[in-house]
Amino acid sequence: MNHTRGSNLICIRSRDLQNSNTLGNNGLLVLQEPIIANHNEKLFVCVMSATFPNSWYNLSLYLNNNTISFKETGDSVYKIITLGEGSYNINELMNEIKSKLESNSTNSLTYTFTYSEITNSVSITHSNTTNITTNFDFTNIYSCRRMIGFLSGIINISNSTPIISSNRAVDITDTYNSIYIRIPNLSNSKVITSSDGRYSNILAHIPVPMGRNTIFTYEPQKSFCMELNQNVINTLEIAITFQDEDKKVHFGKGDWEINLLVEYRLNLEKSAPPHTLHKNILKQMKNYEKRQNEENQKIEELKNLITNKK
Repeated sequence: MNHTRGSNLICIRSRDLQNSNTLGNNGLLVLQEPIIANHNEKLFVCVMSATFPNSWYNLSLYLNNNTISFKETGDSVYKIITLGEGSYNINELMNEIKSKLESNSTNSLTYTFTYSEITNSVSITHSNTTNITTNFDFTNIYSCRRMIGFLSGIINISNSTPIISSNRAVDITDTYNSIYIRIPNLSNSKVITSSDGRYSNILAHIPVPMGRNTIFTYEPQKSFCMELNQNVINTLEIAITFQDEDKKVHFGKGDWEINLLVEYRLNLEKSAPPHTLHKNILKQMKNYEKRQNEENQKIEELKNLITNKK
């Protein structure tokens, strides 16, 4: 690894950080003494371990996925129904949607939701498919459609299609199945994301287990160590986000902990010697002056020799 000296272990608790926001996902640690690399060293940062509470809702206004939009025969416009925020499994979510649809049904319909573990899909029907059509608008950007397994579009329950089924996999996480540890105030040229192809401040990607309202830990067998562009660390800004950096994890004031290792490694990059036209001309002039001095010295020696022979 070409370590030049011992590493620094930094133990971080979210409750100790400065400038934490109301979501509880970030904060600033000010070091009493800066970590400084020597001229022949580079600094590397790794996540050794972390502990997080799985305390955030998988359906909420904050995640923009807490509505379902529908209309029945007799409705002139779609009704946008707001679902109760919370951490749901698929059966609980189906019951919540069923309850809200029935309480807002123009035709007093009874809706039936069925989940298949074998196909990981949801089927929906209602009590009067012969006479009543229900249209679901899954183009609404605030829809919970991904959680119950539907692509964007308009889907109808009708006499010709009495049952509709998921046309994509049910994802009760709504794609929020991983969290990312970021260090926004430290730069690097080693981490690239597929979203834009640019360098990123991601230090670790952590899959989230399904167990809600529990504590989960991250202890990688082999940590990724980020090579930093700077040689001095005075502060550490920590941010926990989803894959979209702007979508921060709402911990609900739950505390988390991270252990970071800062390593000193030998700088193996060799800088090319400076070579400019100006310096090259100066070098040639020095060589010319040297030759001139040598010629002048030889002339003086000849003069002295001639003088002595007289």
